[in-house]
Amino acid sequence: MLITQRVAAEALKKAQGLSIADLCIGIGYTGVKLSNGAAGASFTFRHELGIKCGPIQGAGTLIGMPAANAIEMAMSTNLAEASIGVATINAILNEDFDAGEDAVDIMDIRESDTVGMVGYFYPVVQRIKDTVNKLYIFERNITDEGLLPDWCENIYLPECDVVLITGVTFINKTIDHVLSLCRNAKEIVIMGASTCMAPDVLRDYGVTILAGSRVTDPDGLLRVIAQGGGGLDVLNYTEKLCVRIAERRQ
Repeated sequence: MLITQRVAAEALKKAQGLSIADLCIGIGYTGVKLSNGAAGASFTFRHELGIKCGPIQGAGTLIGMPAANAIEMAMSTNLAEASIGVATINAILNEDFDAGEDAVDIMDIRESDTVGMVGYFYPVVQRIKDTVNKLYIFERNITDEGLLPDWCENIYLPECDVVLITGVTFINKTIDHVLSLCRNAKEIVIMGASTCMAPDVLRDYGVTILAGSRVTDPDGLLRVIAQGGGGLDVLNYTEKLCVRIAERRQ
């Protein structure tokens, strides 16, 4: 069973009686609001939605859908549907956690460490780049100097002591392969708005810290997503979650 499947199964346990009250697939993020008022967010793969102008089958009829059906979309190969699924999972699972510290503040990163970053977290890079031995940043869409294409993960992740992984990997189901390459990592952090807070599942794969988010203003979130908002805009309607689920390995 894939990791996203296991995480979805955790959300399904808590989805009974819940339905989709509202949702929005924006060009930057996807947001889902549930019938109990909780909401979740996830990344939108706007460059990988296929050649059709309408990537969602049944668009216009999704309000009222059982949350369980939306959760099952997380395993879709249609990345628009998968984003709905992960946002729904986050609306359910991430509600169980209280606001936490900034992930960088609790990471155990040392001067001798080689660090791998799957997904470009610019603010995190600025905080750690001068405090570690080496930093590899892997990104599917190269937008800055110094970034490596994602296929380079196969070469460099096995030598990393610390690995920071975007929660977007839940959506495109690459998280299994990425974690399989982290066999020598002592600290593994999954972070970002798409992160599913499922410690009981992710601890089994060597993850030590989960740093996701919880939506504090569902209507505001959907509004800013509908108007093309990106990560910094979404932050205004969420609060950071950060939980250490295992100690750094020796």
